[in-house]
Amino acid sequence: MRIDLLEDDPDQAAVIEHWLVEDGHQVRWFKAGGELTRALHREVPDVLLLDWVLPESSGIDVLTWVRQSFLGQIPIVFLTAQDSEDHVVRALQAGADDYLVKPARRRELLARIQALGRRSGVLPPGTPLTNIEPYEIDPGRRTVAISGESVELTSKEFDLAVYFFSKVGHLVTRSALLEKVWGRSRIVTTRTVDAHVSRIRKKLSIDEAHGWRLISIYQHGYRLERLKAAD
Repeated sequence: MRIDLLEDDPDQAAVIEHWLVEDGHQVRWFKAGGELTRALHREVPDVLLLDWVLPESSGIDVLTWVRQSFLGQIPIVFLTAQDSEDHVVRALQAGADDYLVKPARRRELLARIQALGRRSGVLPPGTPLTNIEPYEIDPGRRTVAISGESVELTSKEFDLAVYFFSKVGHLVTRSALLEKVWGRSRIVTTRTVDAHVSRIRKKLSIDEAHGWRLISIYQHGYRLERLKAAD
């Protein structure tokens, strides 16, 4: 998973980053809240790992901003020395998904990160796509079907569809799509991304009738959402 770490202590950040990288994750480290929020406009990680006490804005300020922003329900974990019940309750009520008290224990931290990724639907590359009815996507055979009926997609359209269905409910920035699907080719622009998104939306009939919607988040990217029956 891609994890953004907000921690102002370089020594602690180095240890946490080492643990996460050894466990197979990609980590971006930020020392201040403003630095992190600016980066989130360019690329959205799978999980945020936040300290509470910081030089500028606090971790709780960042949490509040994220929950009120275009990012939606990106998973957020606190890793902080603030161990009072009031702090824990305040963080969880503000929208945190988990809360760990320093000093961190390696195996527990990694297990909680993995569990949170599973609950939020973050899938490692190559993982079979399940629970996406009426769609059937086979990454190995590179085939797509809707209720058993095959759909022809170009190679890039297929890669784009797989990426969206592996990130259901999560904002996917145009920058991330350029990197993951096109490898940031200099000849590809965000207009190319938008055109491909429009085509797979049409070819796969991603709409309310099929229980899905692919929405555009102005100036940021897209989010594929599964609709509840009540919707």
